Amino acid sequence: MKSSALILLFGAAVASAQPATRAEVAAQRSALEQRFAREQAECEQRFSVSACLEELRQRRHDALAPLVRREHELAAQERRERAEAQTQRVREREQAAAQEPRRERLVAAPSPTRPPSQPARALSPEQAAQAQQQAERQAEAEAARRRERAREREQRQQQRIAAHAAREKSRSKPPAAPLPLPGAASAPRPPH
Repeated sequence: MKSSALILLFGAAVASAQPATRAEVAAQRSALEQRFAREQAECEQRFSVSACLEELRQRRHDALAPLVRREHELAAQERRERAEAQTQRVREREQAAAQEPRRERLVAAPSPTRPPSQPARALSPEQAAQAQQQAERQAEAEAARRRERAREREQRQQQRIAAHAAREKSRSKPPAAPLPLPGAASAPRPPH
């Protein structure tokens, strides 16, 4: 009974003095959990274990409720702070982009189709045609490789199916003799 009074006092102290950080909340939660673990061990030594444990669960829930609320408040506050920081970073980037002259931004922006290590140069029509043909050949070769792999997979699948059917056939018993016809059982038998 002394420990339950201590826990109630501790819970009241927790509720009145809100912890400022997650670490403080975690420390208070850990202390409460340790106390409740000791009380649970005491309950398990009693004759009426179920009633004691039920009361202990209720007190634990009541004592942890302010800590859980505070954890939720701290998490919401952290989310708001992260969102504000992200909004501020976006705002700063937009301001920096607006202050930079338009011509410099166009020159400084790398081409998305070409890696930054390659210099920008114009292709002649012949070079463009050659590049197009080369790209088409590569695409055709890749398509042929994919078709070949698909054909090989299909062959392996057919082999697995055939092997499975052969195993099943060798494993099966010969068919059972057919059942007699219903009318044949009641008909008189010919003498031997």
